[in-house]
Amino acid sequence: MATKDANKESEDIVVIGQQTKVEQLQNLITNQFKISGGGKQTGQYARFAAPICPSVGGFSDKQKLEIENRIREVALLAELPIAAKKCRPNLFVAVVADGVEEIAMLRKKRGGVFSSLTHSQRDKMVLSGGPVYSWKSSQRMASDSGTDARAGSYSVVGDDGNLGVMSFGGQRSHVKSKIKKTTFTGISYSYLLIESRALTGVSPTQLADYASVASLIDIDVNFDTAPPASSILSLFSDLVDDQSKPQNLSNGDLLMLRGLYKVPANVKASLQRSAMLHAIEQSLASDEKAD
Repeated sequence: MATKDANKESEDIVVIGQQTKVEQLQNLITNQFKISGGGKQTGQYARFAAPICPSVGGFSDKQKLEIENRIREVALLAELPIAAKKCRPNLFVAVVADGVEEIAMLRKKRGGVFSSLTHSQRDKMVLSGGPVYSWKSSQRMASDSGTDARAGSYSVVGDDGNLGVMSFGGQRSHVKSKIKKTTFTGISYSYLLIESRALTGVSPTQLADYASVASLIDIDVNFDTAPPASSILSLFSDLVDDQSKPQNLSNGDLLMLRGLYKVPANVKASLQRSAMLHAIEQSLASDEKAD
């Protein structure tokens, strides 16, 4: 009888542990993921509309290639489309000496890379204190065409790293649904700056995994509360003990990516969030049965 009770207690501990993981990731999604075009119920979580093409700067050629290949590998694991090797970069990662100085230089010489941010959002990023600075360039796109839903032009970064101007025509969507939206928020470019002072003891795999999650999801990388210690997003957080820092992305990180990109792009944030949590819960339940 005592053995049966002991087994039951052990099972209860496992269930509680899995539930805690789900709650931690739910808090991460709710509190750190940025929502565009409305509130938590009506807005959307932005995501890449085009195949992923990473570009890494500030490292040796060997490390640059290693990090870029790992970002591609993570994207493939998350079942995202990947561009061919010779492609126009849309996911930028760079190590810099001083993030604030680098952003000031970019604002002066290549201000178009901040075109999706308001002045207050730019100021908040600068005042965050680093060591990581992350932002996205995104547009509203017609959900039944994948093209930008507005008409006009915007600044883009070319293969040579210089800014250019891309023109596009207006596109009217014909989607009519109470669940699906006529447009979705598409990430055109992602920018991630990491100060060199934060890279002591960080491996190329750790950096690449962090860059993958922070870049493929529009997320606030400067946490007010501690992120899950198991998540690669805790790598540069002062709120997590250095001994607890992850060596690579967690299963939960990967499932969040898969969940976000698996659900149709033009649904509300509430459904996107449910899809991510459903994928996580299903995987944890499967792991529990396997044990």
